Amino acid sequence: MYRVILEQKERVSKNRELLYNLIAILVALLLSGIVLAFYGFNPFTSIGGMFKTTFGSAFGFSDTIIKTIPLIFTGLSVAIALNSKVWNVGAEGQLYIGALFATCFALYLPTFPKIVEIPLILLASMIGGALWAFFPAFLKMKFKMNEVISTLLLNYVAISIVEYFVYGPMKRQDNFPYSEDIPQEAMFSKIGFQNVHIGIIIALLLVVILYYVLKHTRFGYELRIIGSSIKAANYAGINYDRMMLFVFLLSGAFAGLAGANQISGIEHKLHSHISSDLGYTGIIVAWLARSNPFIIVAFAFFMSSLIIGSEALEFEGVPVAIGKVMQSLILFCILGSELFKNYKIKVKRG
Repeated sequence: MYRVILEQKERVSKNRELLYNLIAILVALLLSGIVLAFYGFNPFTSIGGMFKTTFGSAFGFSDTIIKTIPLIFTGLSVAIALNSKVWNVGAEGQLYIGALFATCFALYLPTFPKIVEIPLILLASMIGGALWAFFPAFLKMKFKMNEVISTLLLNYVAISIVEYFVYGPMKRQDNFPYSEDIPQEAMFSKIGFQNVHIGIIIALLLVVILYYVLKHTRFGYELRIIGSSIKAANYAGINYDRMMLFVFLLSGAFAGLAGANQISGIEHKLHSHISSDLGYTGIIVAWLARSNPFIIVAFAFFMSSLIIGSEALEFEGVPVAIGKVMQSLILFCILGSELFKNYKIKVKRG
């Protein structure tokens, strides 16, 4: 007789965690190939075609960069919460409310020169996202409600609110369920490579700032202490409720920036499909990167290439849902790899 024994590992280095994540991605791609083969598609041709689309042309590469930008914002949104062991799965809804606030500011308030208008739109979207994150923060602190449930359910409320506005008060004159186009001053400027806009610069600046804050400031230190042990945080004199509130608001503000990016950088109008699950994909990005802001950029680009590549394969008859399946497989493989990160697996006789 043999039995399997799991022995807790003392500590796993960040490099080894990243290695496990990369192995999990390779396993997920292998499983995706099996799914493609099951449906009668050549897995090597299909998966190779996905990455050829994203890297084989300037247009495909620029589209991948454009899709990467909101994933950086939502990835950072989830990451800032994960650092304190808080699960904010409400980035999708916070993105929608951020987009709503950005659109209202651009359409219904006086228009300023672009150098003033753009920062104000970003600020408006951050306020919208932070406001939407305040509600689950209040429920957690006041009633001890699980933030996973509250943030998830509020996503659907946020989408319904946006639908109300685009089908009602903000409906454009041609009777389509969109808002009017925002003025030129409220649109992000292009940076000279296809349709890539200044959103990528804003996102990368935010990555650098957040990394510095997390690693080299008192706030980052307190955030890590709370994530490690609430008892230790209380012993160190850290106000847990105040920090949790600030973490929720900051996380929501980052997700709101993704909404401003969609309005000012891509769509230039508000509609009910402003996000194609960017908030949920941001959870995968943050988890893959282990909440490291710089690695978030890499995995946001990787997930973006999957999305763009799977959309391109639709023209070859491959269902676009395959891309969703691949994302799901990556998440499941990452969750499965936690077993190998945290435990040694031994087989003993007797």
